[in-house]
Amino acid sequence: MKADRITTPDHPDFGWCIDLYMNSFPYEERRDRQCVESDLADNRFFFLCFKEEETGNPVGFFTYWEMGEFLYGEHFAVDPSRRRGGLGAGILAYVLSIGIPVILEVEKPDTAIALRRIDFYRRNGFVLNGHLHFQPPYHKDCQPLEMKIMTYPETFSSEKYEDFKERQLAIVPHFLA
Repeated sequence: MKADRITTPDHPDFGWCIDLYMNSFPYEERRDRQCVESDLADNRFFFLCFKEEETGNPVGFFTYWEMGEFLYGEHFAVDPSRRRGGLGAGILAYVLSIGIPVILEVEKPDTAIALRRIDFYRRNGFVLNGHLHFQPPYHKDCQPLEMKIMTYPETFSSEKYEDFKERQLAIVPHFLA
């Protein structure tokens, strides 16, 4: 698998990736397309498109923010027709090979799908943290969303988690209710 960083909306795979993004995440858990497009110009933001080596066809994406001593994995999806074939684990292995700790948000473990996602991340070395976490709203008509935090390779201390929250507020559009 090959990773290709998307830095402009003109990238030939951006349309495919943004369609997968919009279809993979509920409204309250994702940015608007225009927001993603403007984030592409931020050198801290990485929108990686993963492609098959043989065909060059995109199979998934991973977005993250560089936050100094850790990465914030914001969104990650694999083409639904290609899931359960090891591509997701391969994408995570690529991201983890960057060599610094990773933090990401997952849904609370109260549905079968959420539990499967949490188990997927655990199998790939992530640890479920006990921090009470609310994702800041991505839209004016949304409220903060309670989620869980998973980290790699170990649990984030309270101080490191608080540092993440402050940094997250600086990049996620948040709105006062």
